Formats: sequence, structure tokens, C-alpha cells
Amino acid sequence: MKQYIALTGKMKFNTALHIGSGKAGETTDAPLRRDARGRVVLPGTAIAGALRATATRLAPRIDFHNGQRAICLALTEKNEDEACHCQVCHLFGDLNPGVNEKGIPDKAKLTHASRLWVYDAILSAEKAGALVRDGVGIDRQSGASASAGAAKFDLEVLPAGTSFELRLELQDSSDEDEWLLAATLAEWQAERGRLGGRTARGLGAFKLEDLKCTEIDLENDILTFLKSEKPWQHGKADDEWLEDNLDEAIDHIQQIPAANNDNVNASVAQSWVTVSFDLQFKGPFLIHDATLAGLIGYDHAPLLQQLPPANRNEKWLAQSVLSGAGLRGVLRSHAERIARTLATYAVWEKEKDAGKLEEVFRTICPACNPVQSKDDRDHPLANCDTLLKQTDAATNKAFLSTHEEASDKHLCLACWLFGSTRRGSRLAIQDAGMIWENKEKRLPYKPQDFLAIDRFTGGGLDGAKFDALGLFAPRFRVCMHLENPADWELGWLTLVLRDLRDELVTFGFGAAKGYGLAKAEEFKVKLGFITPEDVPVKEEKLRDKLLANAPLAEKSLFRILELSQDDYESYKDILQEWVGKFNEQVTLFNRENMELPSPASDTYFTGQLPKLYPLDPLSVKEEVAA
Repeated sequence: MKQYIALTGKMKFNTALHIGSGKAGETTDAPLRRDARGRVVLPGTAIAGALRATATRLAPRIDFHNGQRAICLALTEKNEDEACHCQVCHLFGDLNPGVNEKGIPDKAKLTHASRLWVYDAILSAEKAGALVRDGVGIDRQSGASASAGAAKFDLEVLPAGTSFELRLELQDSSDEDEWLLAATLAEWQAERGRLGGRTARGLGAFKLEDLKCTEIDLENDILTFLKSEKPWQHGKADDEWLEDNLDEAIDHIQQIPAANNDNVNASVAQSWVTVSFDLQFKGPFLIHDATLAGLIGYDHAPLLQQLPPANRNEKWLAQSVLSGAGLRGVLRSHAERIARTLATYAVWEKEKDAGKLEEVFRTICPACNPVQSKDDRDHPLANCDTLLKQTDAATNKAFLSTHEEASDKHLCLACWLFGSTRRGSRLAIQDAGMIWENKEKRLPYKPQDFLAIDRFTGGGLDGAKFDALGLFAPRFRVCMHLENPADWELGWLTLVLRDLRDELVTFGFGAAKGYGLAKAEEFKVKLGFITPEDVPVKEEKLRDKLLANAPLAEKSLFRILELSQDDYESYKDILQEWVGKFNEQVTLFNRENMELPSPASDTYFTGQLPKLYPLDPLSVKEEVAA
């Protein structure tokens, strides 16, 4: 080892964080991970895993010119006997040992341990007030909580604003190792880092701050290294380490799309899209937090980023948060409704005279019910995982065993985009913080009492009184991030966001009571790409038009194209292309071609299909009149 390099910084979490212990506790289904002294721990294994995942996606886009594999075997082949020797494995250590045909270690295939040491991260503050969050699945037919699917859960989280001290050490590293690590850390500096559990549902988003590099030349100054218990504090500072190595990585960028392999293309970094907007509620809004309700004496109280202080005033409610899980559930449910509606139109046009509407719809339905774990006539549209566990009559085996990974052909379109129990999602929706400027000098909340009416007497029903402390006309800032988006996925999200803009979606508690109606405003879009060919626009003229109408800026390995709502006319044609690709994808979807079993039945068809989804409004009026 000739040189010692230490990197230190601060990981500041913009949203709540959950690092689970893997075991249920007495007070919550998923407690935080703690050491023997009860202190919250952010283990080095979790940090190293997040680093390696990002580096694995970036490495194939950097041409290292050293004869190593461009793409890690972990993304392509599951050969446990073959050492990979890609650049990622050179930095983080090989996953598999090199052995010969007899299973004996082969000197020609010997592997190497990690050259990067990642230490447990320590809380910047001595105390961090953990709190418990509740979650529940949404029934796709009723819109209420999916109690039949046992979709209620809770977990312990650290609040937004929590910081951890990060320390990394490089030993016996090459220039290429430093390029890759710099490119990875640049992503974290650009606030595209996520760590811990439920990152796709709003948790674990952070930014790397105050990154510092110190180096010790062990050939000429080894005594400094040996005498110090904390050598990272006594080395020579290199303030330009990240910038210099990132510039080297950018200079070596090559144009991949890797070998027409869909699985590899989905894993290798190509592009990303971040959409941010303000969600303005028109009246009262509430996402219930049982912990706060118990503290302040209301039956229903809003979810906060952290528990209120002992001496509280109205300002503590300005820390209210719209959880990413709550946003994601509503948006997925609405996206499924759009997809099923388009599939319904397709079925009606093809089969309206054949009498096979329900049978055909079950085959081409593009969205399962993710909270439904039964598959029978009383439980239609079971989730993809339940269907894959079924036994194939031809082979007498499950369609996909529990230890096998699900590919695109095993999932419906909704699970493809939003994720399932078999595969995570590339779409992450962060917790949305409340914007409260108080220009009108009003309180941010509105207490309200509720009382059920006795259907016989017309008076109040005994024991049916409850109250709620709702937020009044709050405004939240929402951020969505999608990795390697396909054009049809962007078209689907475009339709969902259009309905948000048109006030067609409600959130949270009491939609039937006037709560939760919101409008999306102030849209801003960032499109990151490495080369122009990575932009998810198939038509070359539209792609050139998009790139010509917005400034480009280099940040990390990606070039960033920024668009606002005012630029709508410039990219309207591109949105229409994306929506058209989504319509085409829904039309082409077929469960038989996708190797996915059909659900047992479907209740979206109730004999009223022409009236629910009219193709000819005049003919429907005549049928209703008759």
C-alpha cells in the first residue's frame, strides 16, 4: 500500500430515514437498528451497498481502458464460481471466489477484497427523536383501506434533517477506482442519494455535504499514519480531489446502450427524470398520525416530520408532511384506473359483439390489485406475486418460485413501473414538506367535530362522535424521481399529473367529507442523460428540438436539461409522443405473452360497461332512456 486516502463528510437526510433491524418489536412492526447501548446505527454495510449499487450502474458508461469487464456479472449472470474482475468488483471487492472445474480455488481466478473501507456512520447530534409511522394499503374498488388484504403496517423512522458523519478510506487503489468513486459521490452531492428501507415510498433521500479528502504518502510519511489513532485528521488536504477525478471520468465517457439486452439496459445508467411541483389543497387536508393524536387529545391529527416541543404554539404544525407512501399509493391507484380504462375501451371495440368482454379483459388487464393476495371469484385481479405462485397445469410447478427474480415478462405494467413484492421500483416519490409562509396571518389548521346520524330518530348516534385536527388549505412541495424511464412510462405519468393539475385526485382522510382535494401547480422537470442518445425520445427530430430549447449543464456524469411549466409549448409534441407510446403499450399487453397467469375474475365489468365507458355518448343516452 503506497497511499492512504480518507474521505469524510456529512449525510444530511431530506426525508425521514428507516434502517431496519429485520425483526418486529413490541411497539412497531419495523424498529430502527440499534447497537447494544441502544444508539441508532447507520451500518457501513448499508452505506457500502448503496454506494456499490450506484457505482454498478455508472461504471459501464466509463471506459477505463484496462481490459476489465465493463458490466458486472451481478447484472448479467449468476455464476457463483466465476470471479468478475470488473471495475466495480476491483473497487468494492469480488462477490464470488474464483474456482476451477473441481471447485478448488484457482490462482488465475483469485479474487481481491474491497479496496474501499466504509465505516459505520455516527449521528451528528447526540439525540434524534425517533417516531412511528403508520401505513395502509388502498382497496382499488372502494378507495378505502384494504383491511381484507391485511395491508396495515407501521415502522420506526428518524425525522427529516437527521445527519450522520460519513468516513471512507481507500487503500491500494488505482486511478480508475478514484474515478468511479468520485462519480458515485457526485451523485450523492447532487441529492440523488437514497439509503435504507422504503426509499421508493419517500424515505431515505439525502445529500452529501462538506466532503473533504486527506491523503498520506505512505512511502515518505508512514510515521504520520502509524502514530495517529485518527489518520484521516492528519493527512494532507486535497480540496480538488472530487472535481479532478470527476473530470477524468467525464473525459472517458463512452456511449453504451449495452448489447440490446433488456435486463442489462435497465440496470446500466442511461437517463433519469425528476418532476417537482406544488400540491395546493383547496380546503381541509389530513393524513392521520396516531402518535400525535394521542399526545394532543384529538381522534385524528396530522402527520409531522417530528414530534412537537413541550412548549408548542401554532408554528409546530408547519412541520406537517405528506408522506411519500401516501402520495405513491394514491398516484398508483389513479394510474391503474387510467390503464384499466384504456384496456376497457380496447376490449369493448373488439369484443362487444362476441360476448367475451370479461374473459378478454382478464387476459389483457395491464394492472393487478397489489393489495389482493387471494385469487378467486370473490377476489378479482390478484397481485402478480399471488398469480406467480400458482401451479402451472402443464408442468405442475409454480410459474415462478419464491427465490427466482421476476423479470418484466412476469409483471403487469403497474408492477413494472411502481414495483411489487418481487421487484423494487425505479420510481421514488419523496415525502413532501409543507410550505407555510403565513402571509394571511392565519393558523395552519382547522379543528372539526363529526357526529353520525341515527337513521331512525334523525338525532345524533350514541358513541359515534369523533373529532379531527386538519390542516386548512396547505401547500406541499412534491418531488418524483424515475431512473432509466421508458417513453411509455413517461406517458403514463404525464396522464396522472394532468389529472392532478385538473383537480381530479384526492389525498388522505375524509375524501367524502370534503377533505383532500388538491391541484398540482408550478411543474418543473429535470432530465438527466449521459449522451443525447440516452434521452427517452425515439423520434430524432423531437429529441433535437427538446435539446435545442433548453440550456444544458454538466453535473456529475449526467448532463441536465431543465424545463418549467412555461416551456409547455416547446415540449408539447414530446408529451404527446410519450402518451401515444403508453396507449400502444396498453394495447400490446397480454398476460399470455408475458408469461403471467390470468386472474380468476374481474368486477370492473358489472354489465354496465357501455354506460360506464361510453364510446358514443348519443347511443348511451338512448339506452339509458330506454
